[in-house]
Amino acid sequence: MQWREHITEVISQHGGIASRQELLVQVPATVLDGFVGRRSLTRLFPHVYCLRNQRLDDHLLLRAALRHAGPGAALSHTSALAVWGVIDLRRPVHLTVDQSVRRAGSPELVVHRRLRFHAETPQCVVRHGLLVTEPARSVVDSWPLLPIGDRRPLLLDAARRRLVTAPELSHALAERPNVAGHRTLAQAIDLVHDGCESELEALGVLGVFRHRSMPPSIGQYRLRLPDGGIRLDRAWPEVKLAVELDGARHHTSPEDRRRDLARDTALAAHGWVVLRFTYADVRRDPDGVRRRVLEVYRMRAAQLHVS
Repeated sequence: MQWREHITEVISQHGGIASRQELLVQVPATVLDGFVGRRSLTRLFPHVYCLRNQRLDDHLLLRAALRHAGPGAALSHTSALAVWGVIDLRRPVHLTVDQSVRRAGSPELVVHRRLRFHAETPQCVVRHGLLVTEPARSVVDSWPLLPIGDRRPLLLDAARRRLVTAPELSHALAERPNVAGHRTLAQAIDLVHDGCESELEALGVLGVFRHRSMPPSIGQYRLRLPDGGIRLDRAWPEVKLAVELDGARHHTSPEDRRRDLARDTALAAHGWVVLRFTYADVRRDPDGVRRRVLEVYRMRAAQLHVS
């Protein structure tokens, strides 16, 4: 058997990638170095290779990063968010190991060392065959690496998709008290705790519903009706008043409008009043939104004799 066939067999046995140590079991170092020098093998990360004609995808690249780092390492930061489907994979790839572990990085690979890090549950899980930090930890770790304008919307979207909860995020943040952007991250976590699941809801809470003139409200209020449950963006149950914030993504098509109308009709049948506001309303005229909500709140309080 020729050396090329030996190398191809070893790489095939290891799922399309192989470390230098794995290849040296079958191939002399001088032969291996010759193949690398002639670029018959593609170096993905230090001492991790694939065949030159191998189709490269994100999964293979992330497997190669883990193979380079060896046991005790897990994908983390933005690389972990990519595995969780929150963002697209970005370079460089990020890994985390325990503080006691020495692992070399490279321009395309960042290795983070963390005190008392364990590449196992509950800190890490296996997803799509890759060892990765759990979602809340991944969000907190990634916070300083994300563009400022993307940070809060990304966190809120992860909460909407039930990947993270406010207590999980708070616990992860407590483990990283010195993370850059701590104040804005803590505020974003508080918004999740308040029921926000979108940037529009966050703007509504910060610009409208937490204003000192406003009575306390409940975010993502769950209301049980005979024909099923409804979740309201914002609610004042004592006066049966709800506010729905209509983002462009889910409230523009004729079908969306029919669904919203049916929902409002069902609520009205049970004595609820629904006010709807758009992103532009909340962004450009928060004072006007507050005045309208307060006007209806006071009217409902008088009607229902609520003090």
